[in-house]
Amino acid sequence: MTKTIIVFSFLFLIFLTGVNAQINTDSIFSRSILSAQNKQYATAVESAKKALQTDSKRGDIMVFVANVYAWQNMPDSALVYIKKAQEINYHQTDFYESWTNILLWSHQYNALLAGCDEAEKYNYSAEDILKKRLIAHNELKNYDLGIRLAELPENKIFILSEPVSSIYSNLLLKRNSNLLAANYSIDFFDAISPQHLGSLGYSFLIGKQSMGFRANYANRFNRNDLQLETDFYLHLGNKQYMYFNYGYGFNYSLFPRHRVGFEYYIPLKYKIDVSIGGRYLNYTSSQVIIITGNVGKYINRSSISLRPYYVVNAQRNQQSFSLIGNYRFFAKNEINFWGLELGFGNSPDDRYSNSQTLGFNQLTAYKLKVERNLMLNRISDIRIGFGYTREEFITNLFRNRYTLELGYKLRLK
Repeated sequence: MTKTIIVFSFLFLIFLTGVNAQINTDSIFSRSILSAQNKQYATAVESAKKALQTDSKRGDIMVFVANVYAWQNMPDSALVYIKKAQEINYHQTDFYESWTNILLWSHQYNALLAGCDEAEKYNYSAEDILKKRLIAHNELKNYDLGIRLAELPENKIFILSEPVSSIYSNLLLKRNSNLLAANYSIDFFDAISPQHLGSLGYSFLIGKQSMGFRANYANRFNRNDLQLETDFYLHLGNKQYMYFNYGYGFNYSLFPRHRVGFEYYIPLKYKIDVSIGGRYLNYTSSQVIIITGNVGKYINRSSISLRPYYVVNAQRNQQSFSLIGNYRFFAKNEINFWGLELGFGNSPDDRYSNSQTLGFNQLTAYKLKVERNLMLNRISDIRIGFGYTREEFITNLFRNRYTLELGYKLRLK
């Protein structure tokens, strides 16, 4: 009887020790979670590691430590604790969600694809796996692979939901790099006939470079003119590129006989990009040089930019300055947006302001334009814009200009 009591007491003591250890581990882990919620990440990691010392088989704590390191942009340390969870065969949902997130945040896209393959074996969320595979293919520029994956019969149900639908659309936009674009604008005035400007263009890729051709037609001041243009974008890596342009006007009554353009684009920190460039316009009676550039910044789902023009006509010893500011608010993606444009001054680089001054205008103008760009489907979009300009057409005499703009783009494979 005494031996039975001793054995029972010993087993009960072991049970109490295990329960107390579990309670102690959970208590420390709870404090660690609270510290992380208060963004006290160093304290959270320290507490979580103490919890692991009391129970070295807690995969959920290992995953938590990995996440805290990832929130501090320390992916290498995060992946050390992900590996620890792997070594104890911790295959819960939180493990695969955190592992693939960390690989995504650290831009390890090939490793992310491998992680998605393993997650699939353990029946992790099919939709999340598809989303992350599509992101990886997009970043690796495997557009065709991503599109074929999204279009598999078992994945079509997910294309109907966000954000998979948005990523799939983005893959199509990047794969279908041949672009057909048509634009038309009409200007209405107080006392003169409406003026028309239209263009039709086609652009495509040559390796990593972009090239396009465009025909512009203008009907203004009882004149007609046709201009042919070509654009070339030289991509230099690190998101830097150069823009080159040449245009030839047939009648050179509205367009210049020759138009040459150059601009160099450079991305900076904090989602800021800048450019500097110039334009040369050769008219029958004058030659115009324009110095221009751009400063832009992305803020969450918005962008704002400023473009100045400094215009010089050496023959007439004339100079002018104009400035255009642009704001865009993006909806689901960069195709769907609202735009607001404000402008001051006149620049002959603005194709919508061709005038009878043959390339130079020192008169004052104040411009306002609102535009809306909408995806019609995954490969095409339309744009509509309404503008108002209060412009000086003779010194100290002003008139109203009302502009309607329409645009259409079709992306072809």
